[in-house]
Amino acid sequence: MAIAVALGACADESPPGDAASEKEAAREAIWAKEQAVYAARRRADPQFYIDNASEEYVGWSPNWDAPAGLDLLRAGVSRVQGQVHEELSLEFEDIAVSGDAAVIYYSTHRTRLPTGEEVNQRFHVAHSWVRDGDDWKLLGALGRSASPPYDQEQARADIWAKEQAIFAGRAEGDLQYYVDNASNQYLGWPPGWTTPSGIDQLRSGADQMRGMDQEELTLELDGISFDGNTAISFFSTHRTRMPTGDAVDQRYENIHVWVYANGQWRLLSSMGRPVT
Repeated sequence: MAIAVALGACADESPPGDAASEKEAAREAIWAKEQAVYAARRRADPQFYIDNASEEYVGWSPNWDAPAGLDLLRAGVSRVQGQVHEELSLEFEDIAVSGDAAVIYYSTHRTRLPTGEEVNQRFHVAHSWVRDGDDWKLLGALGRSASPPYDQEQARADIWAKEQAIFAGRAEGDLQYYVDNASNQYLGWPPGWTTPSGIDQLRSGADQMRGMDQEELTLELDGISFDGNTAISFFSTHRTRMPTGDAVDQRYENIHVWVYANGQWRLLSSMGRPVT
């Protein structure tokens, strides 16, 4: 009896090889449908999406206030007619398959809206599919924005304006702007210092610098790079007069790391090196 039960249990389980092949078959079929959905979108034809969705479908687009069913999609068919300018790429991320259900994850990068407007929008998407006979039907959809919460060109201008304002304040013997725009986790390592220092030392330096307003210095932006909510600013400086008034000829290469939070950029770290 024990042997019979064991054999029966084994018969109910799919061999690992079969499960892997079923997952791969589902991945190929579903990913082909996803690509076809977006190809139809570029032709301003949402009907392919609707035709491949379950009647119980519910989706939640990033720009919708609440989830909605097929009625909303059907109502929008006529509104997108003629909007054939969308440019968008897809990247497969992963898929989970269990029996007649599957969830696929992928990323999209849209560079042009259906109306023709240029954009730089990234999204993460999860679609739930259910097997319907030999076909797969879309049951649920959820998307989220993966774009930075700022305009990159405006951020570039804002950060460079902050850099210039920091050094303009320095020239007046006033480091308060520097302090006000630094993160509480700030850590900097200026040339000539033996160790890095934090925000408390920067605040102390602001008091010590008051009245030392003879510095003459020029800045040149070398580049700003972005990754998510972090930006790195590279710039060069040429100092010809010290804050005390002494004439010098000093050149430095500098790097500042900025982080974006609560709608503004804060200086997280700084480091400079002399150019010999």
